Amino acid sequence: MTPPMEESARDLLVRIDERVKAIQIDIKDINETRSCASHGVKIRNLERMVWGCLAGLAGLGVRIIYSAIR
Repeated sequence: MTPPMEESARDLLVRIDERVKAIQIDIKDINETRSCASHGVKIRNLERMVWGCLAGLAGLGVRIIYSAIR
């Protein structure tokens, strides 16, 4: 890339980063004003299920690799 192109790309990335941060702040504000206890419990349970499945898959993968090496 030529120096002017690198500078314009850097400027574009900075603007995109600023927009993303502004959107994240807006979403955080919306989530704080619209929080619902039952939704929090459901989301927490879903997160636990996902992490449990990932841990199970990781364990299965390690077991397969261990069996293949053995």
